[in-house]
Amino acid sequence: MNIQQALSLGILQGLTEFLPISSSGHLVLAQHLLGFHESQLFFDVAVHVGTLMAVFLVFRTDLHEILKDCLTFLKGTRPSSTSSDTAALGDGVKMFLLILVGSVPAVLIGLLFRDVVEWLFTSPLVVGLGLWTTGLILIWSRWSRERFKDLRTPRVSQALLVGLAQGAAISPGLSRSGMTITTGLLLGLRPQLAFRFSFLLSIPAILGALALEVHQGGTAHPGWQVLAAGFFSAFLVGWAALRALQALVGRGKLFYFAPYCFLVGTFAFIIAF
Repeated sequence: MNIQQALSLGILQGLTEFLPISSSGHLVLAQHLLGFHESQLFFDVAVHVGTLMAVFLVFRTDLHEILKDCLTFLKGTRPSSTSSDTAALGDGVKMFLLILVGSVPAVLIGLLFRDVVEWLFTSPLVVGLGLWTTGLILIWSRWSRERFKDLRTPRVSQALLVGLAQGAAISPGLSRSGMTITTGLLLGLRPQLAFRFSFLLSIPAILGALALEVHQGGTAHPGWQVLAAGFFSAFLVGWAALRALQALVGRGKLFYFAPYCFLVGTFAFIIAF
């Protein structure tokens, strides 16, 4: 892989990571067309971290609140029952715990089925099946209803189900954002809460994938210059895509992406056969 190819793949990652069209599926197809028949998981993690930095930037206020509230809790500071900070303290600590709960399925799947997951990243057929599944799930989101408008954070059961959706989306072709946001919406969460929790939940998943890859070693290390090109292009384009998705989720238009998933999924089937 050269720098020009890394920039192209980084831009592709930035455009597709946050839109519900499966960035991993697009990367598998792009790598297949470019002739990278060996798994490129190390590069995939690098560009995912680039988009993770975009998440940090967009959700910096939420992350600051979670960090502040958790530190306050650990220090043993307790505001009085009439303090206006009581709710904020509870929300910050609760959101942190819910992120931990929601992260468990992806951690277990990543550790127990690493070899299977790595093989999936070499199969256009798997990508096609995943994209068609994503498209059907996005269409299903049209029938979601806000049954829990008063919730500031998800319930434990809701967090676990969203986490299961994230764990399933380890397979290329299944959109992580599409699976988690749609699951939250179908569980009755407000669109903005489903959006926020989806991407806050992505942080430990991506960090865990990076730690595992560094510990065990990538199957193909393309060089630090190539990784840097992919990282920065994914970060810049990803930030813009995340802002655009935030507006689309608020308008309830996720199902607009279903035809595109069907189209690219069909293309993956053609490549596979």
